[in-house]
Amino acid sequence: MLDRHGLVVAARAGAATLAAGAFAYVLRPSIAPLCAVAGATGVLAFELSRVAKTLAYPLALLETDLGQAEALIALYATLGPRRALPPLRGYAISPDFALVLMQLIDDHRPELVVETGSGVSTLIMAYRLERLGRGTVIALDHDPVFAARTRSELERHGLTAYAKVLDAPLEPLALRGQTYRWHAQRAVADLRDIDLVVDDGPPRELGDWLRYASLPMLAPKLSARGMFVMNMLGAEERTILSRWQDEYPELHQQVFATRKGHAILSRQSSASRSESAPQ
Repeated sequence: MLDRHGLVVAARAGAATLAAGAFAYVLRPSIAPLCAVAGATGVLAFELSRVAKTLAYPLALLETDLGQAEALIALYATLGPRRALPPLRGYAISPDFALVLMQLIDDHRPELVVETGSGVSTLIMAYRLERLGRGTVIALDHDPVFAARTRSELERHGLTAYAKVLDAPLEPLALRGQTYRWHAQRAVADLRDIDLVVDDGPPRELGDWLRYASLPMLAPKLSARGMFVMNMLGAEERTILSRWQDEYPELHQQVFATRKGHAILSRQSSASRSESAPQ
């Protein structure tokens, strides 16, 4: 492809040289060589600018991927898992957010963590609680197949004492005169004094505004020092955050530029202990 592009550039430059030279020769033969060189230079400059724009996006992606690779190395070095973790890509949390979760648990030392969705994030938090020798992760999963897979991973890693996954299918939920879909209320009915919520689902393709109900359902169950973390911020999630800001002004919001974006809501102004830089 690059060879073909080089031939195209050479042909365009040659054509520009001939055209500029011929036109200048008709008007004033003495400046024909200069005009020919100027024409070729202009074409080359234009093509180089196109190449620079074409390469800018993949280079930015490469830089991002390198940053995630560094975060993944730091994650394994710090966490010290007994077995390999599931891949941190696709629907899974990104490596940089995994580091954020570890830091939050180290600093906040939660007794009860509630997570919407389950997977590698459940394992990472359970490992960190195991290191502290205290605390439990309760993960709500709408998909029984995926829930079973996470339970199997918890057993494989020897973490069942620090985390469990509840089957929590999506059901209609009436809030403020509107109907939403969220995890079955029975799954959270007995939960109290939650120190950390990690909102990472349900996935957007299952419907609109599925993540809105998470804070209305769990905010009344937060402990006095409870924190709420929302991972993976798209346009809809940012709209939800804006609405939550109006409805829960007592919760201070900070948004961070991890790979997928995350926000931390807390009653304290120093809401985040993450090392990520705010957007």
